[in-house]
Amino acid sequence: MKSWARKVWEILRRNIDVPKGHFVVDFTDNPFGLLVAIILSQNTSDRNSIKALLNLKEKIGLDPIKICGARIEDIEQAIYSAGLYRQKARAIKNLARKVVEGLNLKNILKLETMKARKILLSLEGVGKKTVDVFLALHGKRIMGVDVHARRIALRWRIAKKDSYDEIQRAYVELFDFVDNYDYLHRLLIMLGRKYCRAKNPRCGECPLRQICPKKLKEKTSAGKT
Repeated sequence: MKSWARKVWEILRRNIDVPKGHFVVDFTDNPFGLLVAIILSQNTSDRNSIKALLNLKEKIGLDPIKICGARIEDIEQAIYSAGLYRQKARAIKNLARKVVEGLNLKNILKLETMKARKILLSLEGVGKKTVDVFLALHGKRIMGVDVHARRIALRWRIAKKDSYDEIQRAYVELFDFVDNYDYLHRLLIMLGRKYCRAKNPRCGECPLRQICPKKLKEKTSAGKT
């Protein structure tokens, strides 16, 4: 499977374009702003999350002190375009409060991956995918699993069961030669959006069509009938 995974990696890198500028704002030295951006990006389109992020920056600011002091209603209004705005506003305000009270995200990022993950998951309103994307963007050996990555994993049959943690472990172990798991995740997202779609997948056009386990099994089954 490792040799197969290397072929998948090379084919995806050659054939899948990942949009540059994953987030509009440069968060190289601002983990708080990055985590806010990831929270806003959950369960919505890039366009809507970017609009919400820029509006939040303009109306309130991406400083934890300013967000902590803002009314929850104002935060909700600023991020309305991102959807689930009440839930996301609570998570963002709670994160800001924790940072103001002493939560040091830069220090957390220096910890071992699973220790950092455990601390971040203790934050109200911050889920596994948000945390894992955040950690992966900082070079940790972990990968966020969204609907596309999940669907592809099940079609490839690389996980023993359909659970977030199981699928994540399968990707990290199978692609253990990868240096950037955020890049792998984004390749899978684009593969899922363009080819390996939930409905009417474009298997005949997929760059992985010659080595896709799902298609190979279908060919084998057809040959036995």
